[in-house]
Amino acid sequence: MGYSATSAEDFSSETMWDICKLNLDLHAGERVCFHFQNEEQKNVLWRLFERKLKPKTGSLRISANTHFHSDQGLLDGLDKGSSMQENLQSRLFEERPWFGGKRKTMDTLMYRLGLIGRIQYLTVNDLSDQHLTRFWTLMLAAAKTRVFMLDRLLPLLDETSMSFLLEWMESFPGSIIVFGEHADFLNAVESRQDKQMVLSRSLFDLVISFTRYGEAKTLINNQKKFIDDK
Repeated sequence: MGYSATSAEDFSSETMWDICKLNLDLHAGERVCFHFQNEEQKNVLWRLFERKLKPKTGSLRISANTHFHSDQGLLDGLDKGSSMQENLQSRLFEERPWFGGKRKTMDTLMYRLGLIGRIQYLTVNDLSDQHLTRFWTLMLAAAKTRVFMLDRLLPLLDETSMSFLLEWMESFPGSIIVFGEHADFLNAVESRQDKQMVLSRSLFDLVISFTRYGEAKTLINNQKKFIDDK
């Protein structure tokens, strides 16, 4: 699969591709991370997965029953004039989300994130940046979805929401696609693995890095070495 902002009639050997030579079979429960050289590459792939763009070469086949949800989409969908409790009444969210290997009440999860007391009844517009980020993380864990694209939320996580997110990821049965290299997030994962040894699997099943020419390269064991390196 490939995409270039160049029009079809301008295609030639000199075409500069935003992304190209991307081959990906994403199966249920798999985690993939993409590394980019620039924001344009990231935005193009994001929009391809959202079906807002169509590939110029190859194809992107997504089951009609598979809906990609993004962290940004959760935030954009909030009724900012309503409270957290009112927003959580949406049919998008589970009443008892799956977390840490079992069903948990929403009150239990909100307590874990420090979203208790009068904070629950403030409008989203009145939340502090910290509480908004924690509520954003809660929505991620409570959403009824099987494929998540993560990017905007990750650099905003504090220690509490980071720990919550990693525990959710350990038992999340769906697929996760991370866009970009988020150093604090990756460092937190490594630290959790070293200290607790609770993750029996590698964080990502596949890591794909795009060169400055847009070519997709698959990394070996998440390391800075490509599969086709000699």
